[in-house]
Amino acid sequence: MGECNCRSARVWKDSWEGLDGIRFCAGGYEAFIVPQLGANLIELKDMKQNLNLLRTLPNVEAFKARPHVYGIPVLFPPNRIEAGTFKVGEATYHFPINDSSKENHIHGFLRHRPWEVTKMAADGDTAEVEVTTNADKNTEFFAHFPHEFEFKIQYILSSEGLMQKIFITNQSERAMPMGLGFHTAFNVPFHPESSGQDVRLIVSVGEKWELNEKSMPTGKLIPLDQEETQYRGEGIKPVGKPMLDHYTARAIDMNGKKFNGAILMDESKGLKLVYEVSKEYKHWMIWNDTGSQGFVCPEPQTWVVNAPNIKLPDETTGFKVLSPEETWEGISRIYIEKV
Repeated sequence: MGECNCRSARVWKDSWEGLDGIRFCAGGYEAFIVPQLGANLIELKDMKQNLNLLRTLPNVEAFKARPHVYGIPVLFPPNRIEAGTFKVGEATYHFPINDSSKENHIHGFLRHRPWEVTKMAADGDTAEVEVTTNADKNTEFFAHFPHEFEFKIQYILSSEGLMQKIFITNQSERAMPMGLGFHTAFNVPFHPESSGQDVRLIVSVGEKWELNEKSMPTGKLIPLDQEETQYRGEGIKPVGKPMLDHYTARAIDMNGKKFNGAILMDESKGLKLVYEVSKEYKHWMIWNDTGSQGFVCPEPQTWVVNAPNIKLPDETTGFKVLSPEETWEGISRIYIEKV
């Protein structure tokens, strides 16, 4: 993939492994998105400091084998649905069984689906790429999720980093369940001269969801243990041992302001990689595979794993339905900041 040497904002068509994509740069950052790979933004760089922030795909075959461990995959709905089945009102939904245990549905319908590029623009110090997917009665997953909807993502690059804006509109005639998450995979370390041991992960977690042997929430919330409280303080090393934990979100006081998000802190280089999310993302999954693969996924989710099947109030689980013509919006931002 080519390098951006433009001094002002720019957007242009590029290719990778024979796949068409869009490259854009502004404010010292550069990004690359492949619409036909689930609109995955597979690359984000701080060009001024030579930082590759996201875990980038080595090749198409690797992506097809494990599409959830590269870039920013869209999870709609996020994570697992027990037995792929849940009920909303009088409607019962049956999703395909596709997780490794062959017992549940995982990660939704959009991460493999081709998206349409609906906007490419560069103006002054800002570059924008918008991608959209629409579902209707002819959509391949309509039998499992019988709703018409529009899902739009706007990616905006500037000196303030990468802004992601989400717009999901229910275009069907009845209420539509809406759960969203992002399996965002950050490089650890994100600086080429650092090691994983130099990095600490800070996340605005609140309480921990107890998980059963199938990684499903039992419905019980438990306090953070002594180590986990460091997510809200100096941070925890995101490498060295496996992480697979699920939490509610609760803002952290940072520099006199409320912060919702995750931070990868590299004090050896005086830098922090910030992943700031809006309050609509009420839960976090933290996962790093084996802990030795050089990445960590702090995954913001609107609802808890398996939310439609958890018998707790919607305010607790984040379970949500969109009324006909209702639009849900969420915002996140990724940027580098000096410590």
